[in-house]
Amino acid sequence: MTEETVSNQFWWRPAGVIFLIVVYLLLHLVLRGYFSPTLSTDDMFENVFVQELRFGYQVRQPPIYEWMLFGIQRIFGPTIWSFITLKYLLVLGFALFIYGVARQAINDDKLAALAVYSYVALYQIGFNLHEGVTHTAVLLAASGATVYLFLRFLKEGTLGTAVFLGLAVGFGMLSKHSYVLVPTSILLAALSDGYWRSRIRLPLLIVAGVVAAVVYSPYIYWIISGEQPFIGSALNVMRNGAQGTGVVRILTGELRLLLSVLGFSAPFLPLVLLVFFSNLFRGEKKEVSDPIAHAVGQLLQRALFVALALAFIGVVLIGAQYIKERHMHPVLLLLPIVMFYQISLRRYSTRSVVVYSSVLVLLVVVVFGVRIAGFLVPDEEMCGGLCRHMKPFYKLGEQLKVQFPESEQATIVSLDDYTGGNLRVSLPEARHVIHNFRPITPRRQDCFILWDMGDNGAQRTLQEALSSSGFNLNEAPAPDKILALRQIDVSWPHLWKTDSFRTSTFGVAKIEGVSGICR
Repeated sequence: MTEETVSNQFWWRPAGVIFLIVVYLLLHLVLRGYFSPTLSTDDMFENVFVQELRFGYQVRQPPIYEWMLFGIQRIFGPTIWSFITLKYLLVLGFALFIYGVARQAINDDKLAALAVYSYVALYQIGFNLHEGVTHTAVLLAASGATVYLFLRFLKEGTLGTAVFLGLAVGFGMLSKHSYVLVPTSILLAALSDGYWRSRIRLPLLIVAGVVAAVVYSPYIYWIISGEQPFIGSALNVMRNGAQGTGVVRILTGELRLLLSVLGFSAPFLPLVLLVFFSNLFRGEKKEVSDPIAHAVGQLLQRALFVALALAFIGVVLIGAQYIKERHMHPVLLLLPIVMFYQISLRRYSTRSVVVYSSVLVLLVVVVFGVRIAGFLVPDEEMCGGLCRHMKPFYKLGEQLKVQFPESEQATIVSLDDYTGGNLRVSLPEARHVIHNFRPITPRRQDCFILWDMGDNGAQRTLQEALSSSGFNLNEAPAPDKILALRQIDVSWPHLWKTDSFRTSTFGVAKIEGVSGICR
């Protein structure tokens, strides 16, 4: 075997696949941590939540992400590094498990590698995952582990595989409520297939269920002991914006689900259909050389269709309308693997592989380019105007400590989540309060209210900020309780524009620590 042949094989051999995945994730991790310390969507309020370790934090999201973040912040502190380290470790776990699944279903190392690489061609994973994903990262890791371990459970049928499967399901149930589609769809797919149904050992399946229930039990205890309106709250979220009669609601929900499925699949599905069209629809079928792999591929294909069917049936049963592309991970989890399983059944051309892999490389380069541009040039054209991942909250924290040294040990009441989460980065020893989270620790002697007054000269008052903050207006401090009132201006960074090209202004009110809002 020549050196050139070995080089050409590197990208699809197991060691090469794992190496390229690790390098890809490390580059994104370093890119995010190097360019901006600012916490963006979802990260910001999570940073306030994990001041304390609790059985639960919010009804709409189970708590395992917060538990993991609490632990990793013991190492990295409440900084961006804690968030991105946790995220990319979870995504690495997902990639490795899903690659293990692909290798069991696709009897072709090249196509199995392309299947796992193809997840970067799903917008919600290849781009959106890098900003604003918290619990979804746990969902992905747990889902990949669940499918992989369920296949092991079917093939080996041992007590060990049952226990590990139960752990994966338990962690998945603690990731996001929608995770339930993953084990349900793969189990129903197996039960509907005679070959796999005969390999299910009911006693071991019960063991897996018991282990999963034990892992999930702390959150259930929190729900029950706190009398949280779990079912009602979940239904309210999913029915958000529902209007019209029952039929209209269902049709609207089904349309939104269909659009979300199509949107989540892009650009992967159009790309793979275009490049491998002749193979998929006119290619010569190959003789099945590995019946077990073929059976696994059929099982995963059936599980994908079951997950889609369950999603569409769910809309009918509950009238859900709050359906977004970012909710489709558990529904379309197996799409790339199923597509490349289908491609593996027929003869394909080397040219198709070269073209497709080249497009994937181009997509990766474009995503890196877009992200770097958004960091260096935080203009509306580059990052949508808000550019929250570049807002210089760290400068606010620095100036706050200079003007009010006592703020480092005070209660900090932030009237929006972005300010609250990012101030904890600068003031880790302070006690941070946002509208939906109050630490159980005692209030501090000093207390500050902070709010975002707007950009480029905007002057949003304390009263205006309070009215839209979610806090009880009865807790607002009376004018005579405000000990000091100031504003802090912070300038945004830019590759070539001056520091004053964009300025954010924040209001600071020092109030008496006994005020209701500081409790």
